[in-house]
Amino acid sequence: MTQTWIAAFRSAPVSPYEPTLVYPSRSFNNQTLRQIVRVRGGGDHLRVRFSNLYGKEPLTIARTRVALHATGSAIAPGTDIEVTFGHTSDVTIDAGHEAVSDPVGLATTTETDLVISTYYATPCGPATYHPFALRTGYVAAGDATSQPGLLHPEEVEPRFHLTGVDVLTSPGRRVVAAFGDSLSDGVGSTPGANLRYTDQLAHRTAAADMSVINLGIAGNRLLTDVFGESGTARFDRDVLAAPGVTHLILELGLNDICLPGMLGTPQVSADELIDGYTTIAERARRHGLTTIITTLTPFSGAEAISSGFDNPENEELRQRINRWIRTSREFDAVADLDRALRHPAAPATLYPDYDSGDHIHPNDAGAQAMADTIAKALQV
Repeated sequence: MTQTWIAAFRSAPVSPYEPTLVYPSRSFNNQTLRQIVRVRGGGDHLRVRFSNLYGKEPLTIARTRVALHATGSAIAPGTDIEVTFGHTSDVTIDAGHEAVSDPVGLATTTETDLVISTYYATPCGPATYHPFALRTGYVAAGDATSQPGLLHPEEVEPRFHLTGVDVLTSPGRRVVAAFGDSLSDGVGSTPGANLRYTDQLAHRTAAADMSVINLGIAGNRLLTDVFGESGTARFDRDVLAAPGVTHLILELGLNDICLPGMLGTPQVSADELIDGYTTIAERARRHGLTTIITTLTPFSGAEAISSGFDNPENEELRQRINRWIRTSREFDAVADLDRALRHPAAPATLYPDYDSGDHIHPNDAGAQAMADTIAKALQV
């Protein structure tokens, strides 16, 4: 039977040179980096993707190995396999480029935790990275890629260089690309627990032969760079280039409305946001994707924590955009996260049981409500 590659894990890259960084990037030199990722979509083979998109010099990774995860920094015994690039152990990635490994004969199931260990023999960095991994990584001295566990490793919060894992599987599996900001990235959910809305949605869709990849970036905006390239700028690279993607969930726009007040930059207009949404919808349609857009969620009360985020003008613009989203025919379906998460008696605020505490980001229960709402829009 003919098999096909699909995206089973994604991590949207961010530049280490951005002017505003919550978690800064770092460099590596004669060190092993061990990262744990959850892949979805079973197959007999996989391949790994590394990015030097924002590097200023070539990046050399001397050795890479992949294994199934046990616990902490430890790998499952007997599962450790070398990863090669063009049948060689090392790979050099030019600035602005990525590398895709040779196929690796390690089987995965519908949901599998992988350990990917890379050894940097020579200085590199600062690294292209993803700031909010919500999964602890580990750094050890020297080449420890084959070690069953790392002794007293340094723990790191972001994800570095690793941008994807693909699996070789039977045709017909559908892949949902969750393209968004911190609500997709999982800010507010429990770190290390895989309780982002995308994780909980994946549990719902697995029985329907549908998997989910997370392309959220905390702070990301639809129209403006900073906290990652804008959604309109990165859409083709992050979504359309991912193999096997059949569905798009577009969850962007709140930061376009609210971050200018925090950063002291010009406010975006409703027409500009609508043009951005329409642009992405048109690109997605040309590639045959089923498109779901989400309404923008409440944020009243956030001013006490995030000065400039919450004001009457921002709320008025949010409501205007939500009216357009609910009535627009640009997308195949609407997932009304505003109605799912808001307080019935105070609709400009998050329902308290769903509030992580900052009045912007949902907690685990709120992420479940998001997943349930989006699953209905996906009709699963």
